[in-house]
Amino acid sequence: MAEEQIVNFDEKSESLHYKCPSCGAALTFDPEKQALVCEHCGTEQKIEFDSDVKERSFEELFSAEGWKGDVKVIQCQNCGAREVLQKNQISATCPFCGSASVVEKDEMPGVKPDTVIPFKIDEEVAKKSCIKWLKGRFFSPSAFKKNIKLNGLKGCYVPVWTFDSDCLASYSGRLGRTRTRTVVINGKTTTQTYVEYFYVSGQMDGFYNDIYVSGSSSVNQKFVGKVQPFDINEYVRYDDKFLAGFMANHYDVQPLDAWKNAEQRIRNDFQTRIMNRYGASHVDFLDIKLSHVSKSFKYLMLPLYISAVKYKNKVYNQYTNGQTGKVAGKAPLSWLKIGLVSLLGIAAIVALYLLLM
Repeated sequence: MAEEQIVNFDEKSESLHYKCPSCGAALTFDPEKQALVCEHCGTEQKIEFDSDVKERSFEELFSAEGWKGDVKVIQCQNCGAREVLQKNQISATCPFCGSASVVEKDEMPGVKPDTVIPFKIDEEVAKKSCIKWLKGRFFSPSAFKKNIKLNGLKGCYVPVWTFDSDCLASYSGRLGRTRTRTVVINGKTTTQTYVEYFYVSGQMDGFYNDIYVSGSSSVNQKFVGKVQPFDINEYVRYDDKFLAGFMANHYDVQPLDAWKNAEQRIRNDFQTRIMNRYGASHVDFLDIKLSHVSKSFKYLMLPLYISAVKYKNKVYNQYTNGQTGKVAGKAPLSWLKIGLVSLLGIAAIVALYLLLM
């Protein structure tokens, strides 16, 4: 059994890996300055941004460089989320549930990311954006909005697998088009709708660029989608320095499982294109065989500030885009407000009906 060590998240955040050349204190990544900055004396250390990001051959999934040496994996005892930190770094709280302790896992962190979009806004800006968003929730209880306290907010890179594919689809099947016809029944003329089926076969090619598949089940993808877009033009080669003062959510969606998801989306797109080719609106059956001329991948890290609030013993997560400050997530609901608005809506409909009558 792997050896486990309890790490107290209440201790002050500290990084021993990157030390200030002037005073020896910790250096952390400053999103506004896009550099490593000393928390003690303000010394700045530039980071060489390498924008020459290249796709990796699909075969590298089986021999890609491991994420090891300078980082460690920790796991929240409460929600099970796994994060990657610098080896000597201590964080503040679990970003997903606000738990005050985690278990350090004695395991290799897996495939190392090759691409990252660095944070552009700092923690204070993200905190203000999140609180403003929470206060603007109309259906949240007034008592909650009067005294909002974030139970931790942490900058966390979230994992995404991206895939490219140049492929050819060979297909055969039976599709249908919706038709109408006029018939006379018992002396009355009526219009009937029916489906006209026909057989199809052929080939179609396509190039698919950057199909995104989430690498984590801990992150609510619905809300990540709501805080998009991320400026993909700003991604650079990954460097452990971007983790100074931040953490990275460790992937639990394995790359081959992510590829199966991406390939199914490619197949679905081909089906839509094939149906459009024939003007079809129905599928009896359609067999699509994919042949990938070439395929490649990237392991990308997206910048998110993840926060949590507690209200009546429930935890609600919020996600803030680390580039733009856009917020989405969950907040407590006041069922009294929802009920009153519903009653008012019903009353308005009844009043309109009576007026029309």
